[in-house]
Amino acid sequence: MCYHISLAVDQPELENRFKAKLEAGGSSAGGSKPTAGLLPVYHANAYQFPAWPIVTRQEPDKLQLFRWGLIPRWAKSIGDADEIRTKTINARSESMFEKPSYRSAAQAGKRCLIPSTGFYEWHTIGSKKFPFFINLKDQPIFSIAGLYDEWADPDTGEIMPTYTLLTTDANPLLAAIHNSKQRMPCVLTPEAEQAWLHEDLSEKDVLDLLTSVYPADRMHSHSISKRITSRTEPSDVPEVMAPSTYAELADKPELFA
Repeated sequence: MCYHISLAVDQPELENRFKAKLEAGGSSAGGSKPTAGLLPVYHANAYQFPAWPIVTRQEPDKLQLFRWGLIPRWAKSIGDADEIRTKTINARSESMFEKPSYRSAAQAGKRCLIPSTGFYEWHTIGSKKFPFFINLKDQPIFSIAGLYDEWADPDTGEIMPTYTLLTTDANPLLAAIHNSKQRMPCVLTPEAEQAWLHEDLSEKDVLDLLTSVYPADRMHSHSISKRITSRTEPSDVPEVMAPSTYAELADKPELFA
């Protein structure tokens, strides 16, 4: 799965990449959130439900701040919404048209791009876990496929836009790194990004596009320190992405690209 990502760019870089303007305010759990200080993000943990700039199919000329963790429109209360969003951080692309939490968004074509400059996964050896940072050789800023929905709080009427990150079977590099789950985010090629955002896709088209995994030879990976899970040091800093070596990984060249 994918619960940790980065967007280590400034606002002009992001806007230029997507030819879209970042809105001055966006969604948050308690109201609008200004964009000042939003970027760069070196490490975001999905379980903190961060506001993230996404591009929707319906408004491709805007970067809008939506919260990570999709709340389906049928959630009955804020309590239900808070419980559901802990389970909708990722969605398996293969079942997005079947699962109740995602079905209406998928059928309505509520597709979005999740901008990223890299993501984090863990390699497991026995009881030990070793963190890795993965990015792309050919796209400094890339897109991960997502779905979004908009939920209205029945008590306040506030509209809360949220999204989920789609995953698929891992390519050989990510299967080696993320060996406990062998899943990876649905990273899009530039061609797939255009289709995901702009084309009128059938259900089959969507599933075919998302099962075409990003090639391993176009990805870069390196192990990093365990600062990313530190309880005492901040992890949203450039140092979190810095390479770090482990003796236990010395004989595993398949983890590095």
